Order: sequence, then structure tokens, then C-alpha cells
Amino acid sequence: MPVAGGLDVRAMAPQVGDLDLLARCLSNNGLPRERQHLQWQYLDNPTRRLLADFAVTPHGQLAAVYATLPLMMRIGGRVELAAQSVDTLTDAAFRGRGLFVRLANTTYERATSDGFRLVYGFPNQRSAHGFFHRLAWRNLGHAPLLIRPLRTRFLARQMGPLAKHAGLVPDLSLHWGRPRNLGVELVERFDDRFTELWHRFASGTGIAIERDARYLDWRLSRRPGDTYENAVIARNGRLSAFVSHGVKQKHGGRVGYVMESLHAPGEQAAVQTLLRRALARMTEARADVALAWCMPHAPTYPAFRRAGFLPVPWRFLPIQLHFGVRALVPGIADMVQDQKNWYVSYLDSDTV
Repeated sequence: MPVAGGLDVRAMAPQVGDLDLLARCLSNNGLPRERQHLQWQYLDNPTRRLLADFAVTPHGQLAAVYATLPLMMRIGGRVELAAQSVDTLTDAAFRGRGLFVRLANTTYERATSDGFRLVYGFPNQRSAHGFFHRLAWRNLGHAPLLIRPLRTRFLARQMGPLAKHAGLVPDLSLHWGRPRNLGVELVERFDDRFTELWHRFASGTGIAIERDARYLDWRLSRRPGDTYENAVIARNGRLSAFVSHGVKQKHGGRVGYVMESLHAPGEQAAVQTLLRRALARMTEARADVALAWCMPHAPTYPAFRRAGFLPVPWRFLPIQLHFGVRALVPGIADMVQDQKNWYVSYLDSDTV
């Protein structure tokens, strides 16, 4: 499908050549990504679907890409196809030609014809205007970041004019207690117990990625280059609670991420035990801070607050990410455009 300037718009193909095209374009624009990671995300995702579009020059250079991650999502009690907008980029030499809007609309048309119900994501400040004003996305606020400082020097670095003296502050732990391992099981692979736990947890959830065993195994066990610790508490062969966390060198320090926290009805104490254990493990790994995504209406929000996590106001967010959605079919717009119907966690982030 030719466009102005001799560029050709086409669907990304599930083959090594197109993965290499994408990898080169990302690297040339300061966003390097290992091909192994691209393979995992685009070709090996649980739906085994590929929903991305390229603008390519006659010489085979990738001028722009609009890429989504196909997912199975719980939408109003039914599990259906949806897409998360993940990689959106126009090469520096081809900007100003409207390629972002052209590619996105091409992707959405294809998604609609293939049965996808919605597209959602977390645009940054640079791209938010395009999504909300040119692609008819609804702004649902911002990524629901919670923070739990773990070391004194991290706190000192956040104190405005005093931050330059942070190096003089003793680097002491702000979390006390050892990990509680009694009754805790560590897992590396996910079985049907996790699907059952998710179904029990999500019985009142309107919209969320279907966090069944297959998805969790792909996201937390098979993501290249990342290691997460997955802890559960079980009673009588059924899971009561599950928490996954990891520690990474990011944002100028060591950051602990609570990737997911789930619990069966009435098992809030179990998930709180696992959250406190995760904080102790992060402290052992000398993390400066723990982060989580959790909305105030989520079932696990009280457990996060009891564990010392605090919401971060928009103006203090280290990276300002909006949260938005576009319904692709009639009849679901009111539901998907109400933030209180959504459940999200760091599993919804494509960067950690």
C-alpha cells in the first residue's frame, strides 16, 4: 500500500527478516532491543498472533512502525482478543509525514476485522498527544504507581535542594525484618493452580489481561534477560496468594518491582505476608526503592498500603506515563472508558 514519498505500508511478517528490520530501526533511534526479546514478544506470545505495521522504503529501510502485543483479555466477563500498543516509532529521517497516524489506523482496521475488541496502553508524555487527539483514545489518567522507599539515601536524593547533599546521608535500610518463608513455596513454572487462583481473584474484575497459567509462564518465566522470584502460599492444594517481584538497575539506582500480587477471596493476610517477604528480599538485594502498579479499587490495594506503599502524585512521577484505551467495536466504549473497571499491574508494562 504505497504512501507519499515512495514508502510502502505493509503488515509485519512473522519471520526473522522483519525482526531484524525492527531491531535495526529501534537501535538506530536510540532504543536498542535484543532480537531474542523481539522474538519472545512478537512471535512467541501466548496468542501466537502478530499485529504490527511497517512503512518501508524502496531500499528496504524501515521508516516507521506501529506495533501492538495481542493478548487475551477479560472484558465484561468474557475472554476476548485485545491489543496493547507497545512499540511506536518513526525513524528520525522520516518524521513529519503523518506515518504514526497512518500506521496506527491501518493496524486498528486490521485488528477490528480480526475480532480484536480494544487497544490500550501507556503513552509517555511525548506520544500522548498523538494517541488522545489524533487516534481517538480515551485518557484514563496515569499509570497507577505506588512507591515504598527502602533506603535512606534514596529518600535524601528526592529532597529537592537538599538532594546534592544526599551523599552525606548514611545509606541505611528502611525495611526491617527477615523474609518469612514458613508456608511459602517458590515456583519457576506455572500450572493450573494459577489459572484457578486468577479466576477466583478476577470474578469481579471488568477488564484485565487474562492472567492464566499460560500467560504467567510466558511473562514471568520466559522473558529473555529477566529473572523474577515467584512466591505462593497454598492451603489444601489450592493457592491462597501469589506475589512476583524482581530487582533491576534502573533510574540511577536499584529498583524492586512488584510484578503481580493475587489472592483468593478472604486471603488478604496471605498476600500481605508475601508482599512483606518481597520487600525483605528486595532489601537483601540492596534495592533503593520498591515500585508497584495498583489502582485504589483493586482488591490488593489495602495490602500494599499496609506494607508501606504510597501513591505517587502525577507531578512527582519519575516517568510520566498516561493510561489510555480505544474501543474497536461498538457497545463496549462506556465500560472500557471507565478506569474503575480495569485491573492492571506491572505485568501490563512492557519495560520491566
